[in-house]
Amino acid sequence: MLDLLIIGAGPAGLLAAYTAAKKGAKTLVVDMKRDIHIARRACSAQFVLDEGYEGETLKIGDGKLVFTKNGFEVPYTGKLVPIQHNYMISPKGYTVDFSYEDLRPTAMKFDKNALLEGLLKQCEEAGVEIRPGTMALKGTDTGSSVKLLVKDDSGEYELEARKLIIAEGVNRKLTTLFGINKGYQCMGIPLTYEYTLEGTRGIPHNSWIQYYGDVYHPFMEIMVGESTYSDDALEFTIMGIGDQKPKAFFEKLRTMSPLAENLKDARIVEKKGCACRNYLSLTKPYAGNVLAIGDSAAHIEVINQGAMMCGFHGGNAVVKELDGKPGFEDYSRWWNDAFEFNCEDPVEQLKMYGAINIKRTLADDEIDYLFAMLEGGQHSGHFNQYEVPKNFWTAVLKHDAEIKEERPALYEKMAAIRSYKAQGKF
Repeated sequence: MLDLLIIGAGPAGLLAAYTAAKKGAKTLVVDMKRDIHIARRACSAQFVLDEGYEGETLKIGDGKLVFTKNGFEVPYTGKLVPIQHNYMISPKGYTVDFSYEDLRPTAMKFDKNALLEGLLKQCEEAGVEIRPGTMALKGTDTGSSVKLLVKDDSGEYELEARKLIIAEGVNRKLTTLFGINKGYQCMGIPLTYEYTLEGTRGIPHNSWIQYYGDVYHPFMEIMVGESTYSDDALEFTIMGIGDQKPKAFFEKLRTMSPLAENLKDARIVEKKGCACRNYLSLTKPYAGNVLAIGDSAAHIEVINQGAMMCGFHGGNAVVKELDGKPGFEDYSRWWNDAFEFNCEDPVEQLKMYGAINIKRTLADDEIDYLFAMLEGGQHSGHFNQYEVPKNFWTAVLKHDAEIKEERPALYEKMAAIRSYKAQGKF
């Protein structure tokens, strides 16, 4: 019998496999992809360098990623592109720049294929068995072990292990099957397309850019960032939902938005997509002999460095469990402390982030007004998706008296934001 069976060979699953195997656990990883080292889904492939982000301060160098607070290292020798600016751009082009004065990077764009190749090699050296092209169908926790029915080119067959880790990603098929997701309602299924373009003009590199306003997208910002595809390439991330498809928004962006001239001669060199079932985060990400890690338990993506932290702690948790210790309880405590979306009142937190969401809060002329007010100022260098909007509104509220006099309706619209700030929420 296996000690550990893992479903999903992404960064979380592979790091869990390596961590458990190097401590002696007989480990098998199954993944439905045939080419595990090739990432085909849209993905936020940036290493965030903010101090304390997700309970960690990541250091990169000498062919490795050093997780200074969690105490482990991961090999990485792929391409890295520094992100020095975090630009927010209004419909009329007013720009707010969250960067450090010395222009040290806030993040590093990386090659996910290279990351996966390094993790796979590490697993193989530790004796982990990897089975690509293998789909998990259903399973049962018997109390003493977990039995999992899988299917590959040879047909259906059963695997059995003392412990199971689910690292399947955001859609929670198997967390639901094993009862861990019970009571968590799906709140939506956003669609994401990631277009890699070459031949753009006038769009800065070494940057993460968010374009705000209806002139770009009716309900979300357009995100543009570096690509490791080539030195000329940029990635455009566009979201949709239901029958409002990202493809239609992309075509509008190319032909009718303020970016139309910048994209006039651009060509698509790569295209990726994904659909995500959006649930609240699992406060208890385990049941019996089964542990859900990474995006399989998260409200939103833990991103790649968070996934590797989940894998490291998940692998160690299994080793403790196999030794008769409460490893899953230890993992759960770490999980709830490490990520900001894990909190006592996640619904109230969602309300707050909805209130401070720039696109959902402001009309195009209001975005222009506030961005013009902040343009040219020195703003704290951050990449953290939670801190940047908080920093934006902190800067805006310094102009509260001016806004009240010049735009009283906008001032009243900002009442909830002012209240959250007064409560110390940001």
